[in-house]
Formats: sequence, C-alpha cells, structure tokens
Amino acid sequence: MKYGIVYAYWSKDWEGEYIKTIERAANCGFDVLEIFTPLLLTLPQKKLEEVKAAAEERKIELSFLIGLGKDHDISSEDDGVRRAGVEYLKQILEKVHFLGGKNFSGINYCAWADFSEYERKAEKTKSSIKSLKELGKVAEEYGISYNLEITNRFENFLLNTSAEAVDLVKEVNSPNVNILLDTFHMNIEEASMYDAIIGAGEKLGHFHAGENNRVVPYGGTMMAWDQVAKGLKEIGYQKTITLEPLVRTGGTVSRDSNIWRNMTNQADDKRMDEMAKEGLAYIKGLMES
Repeated sequence: MKYGIVYAYWSKDWEGEYIKTIERAANCGFDVLEIFTPLLLTLPQKKLEEVKAAAEERKIELSFLIGLGKDHDISSEDDGVRRAGVEYLKQILEKVHFLGGKNFSGINYCAWADFSEYERKAEKTKSSIKSLKELGKVAEEYGISYNLEITNRFENFLLNTSAEAVDLVKEVNSPNVNILLDTFHMNIEEASMYDAIIGAGEKLGHFHAGENNRVVPYGGTMMAWDQVAKGLKEIGYQKTITLEPLVRTGGTVSRDSNIWRNMTNQADDKRMDEMAKEGLAYIKGLMES
C-alpha cells in the first residue's frame, strides 16, 4: 500500500513549486504526491526533467489529477470538441508517462461543473464511453491507470455513484480504465461507503481520503471510516490512498472547489506539516490494524 497527498494541500493554486512540495511530502512520510496536470503541457522539457529527477531522488511517486473544461469535454456530442478533448488527454498521458506516473485521475470523462446539457445524460455517456475506449488503449500502452473520479451532484451529472461508474467502465472494457472513489463525494451520494467500495471491487484504481468538510482525516467525526477500512480490506485494495484536504482560501483551488473559509485554524507551515503527518498516521492505522 502507498499513501499520498495532494499538492493543493500546501498551495492556494493548482500549479506552482512542484520541487519544493515533493520535498515537503517526502519529509512528512508520504510515498506519493498528486498534482494537477494542465500545467504539464506548458512546462519546458528541462523543467519536466527537473521535476522527475527531484521525485526520483526523494523516492516520491507522482500521480496526476485533472478536471476537464468545456473545450475538452470528451462526453460532448460535438465531435470537434470531443476529438479536441481526446487529443488533449493523449498529450497529458504522454507527459504523465514521462514523469513515471501510474495514476491519472479526476473528472477526465466529462466537463467539470458544466450542467448545461444535463437532460442529455444518456447521449453524453455514450460519447464519453467512445472517447474512453480510445484513451484506454493509450493508457494500456503507457501502463497508466486512467481513473474516473466519482464526484457529487454539485460537480458533475454524468457519474455520481460507484454503481454508475461500474456500469460505465464495463462498457469501456479496458483493464486500465478504472474508478476513483473519494470519501468527500461518497459522503454526499452513497447510502453506504462499504457497499460502494465493495461494488467497485477490482475496478477501484485509486482512492481519496478526507473528512466530510475536506480537512485532513482524523477520525471521531461523522465520516464512516470503519466502513471505508472494512470495504478496502475486503476487496484486497493495495494500491494508493491519497489524502485530499482542500483547506486554504484565496486562490484557484478554493475558487474551483468552493472553499470559502480558512479550514486550517490559521495553521503556520509547521502546523500544516504536523496535520499532514497526523492524517497519514490515522489512515495508516485504519488500514494496517
């Protein structure tokens, strides 16, 4: 089992100082740092090589996250838009592969927070499946797990539950197109976190952990951590659990994720690192007990 944390825990913006954050994640005891991917296409090759070298030196695996915009919506019924999205994602996957990434996750199957065509869910699902069949082959070539993050009804309408995702990935029929479940979203949409995890089974490619208000997991809350741990253990999950606390205001992360108040109790850098370590210890304790 590997344990990760999202880059955005320490940053107000989706992109920034990757190398410093690699150091910070390693110093806090994590195995994986998850970063937002669009900037990868704009970074010069030398910078990509520096990021890769820093991760290798600190033995940090990089994983990758995205939320597609309307211009790259691979569920679009407009074939021009759909093709643009597919080609864009192929470029992203190439960069992920170069950086040694094995996980590419997020709302990578439709446009993030675009509800303009909600009445055409069935048609858009077909378009998404068509795109994912093609992208699945690229993911297979690169050895990347292409994980569809199942988010709540306020972030997309195509996939809100584990059961919906299982049906879709069966249609795609690629060993590398899998599911990402996230406790924050599950807490809104699933009647049982345990059942959702069991339902995903071997198609669970990645997992995000956080409290119901997106802070670092610490237990003793309304989150059903006992169900989460029981489900993951029963399906034999041994991949990566990434902490995804989104807690800071004043940047693109809070704007896009609707974080309207500081969730850190005004923590300084030292305390931020301590909280990350505490969250890691809590999740490890759940999974390794």
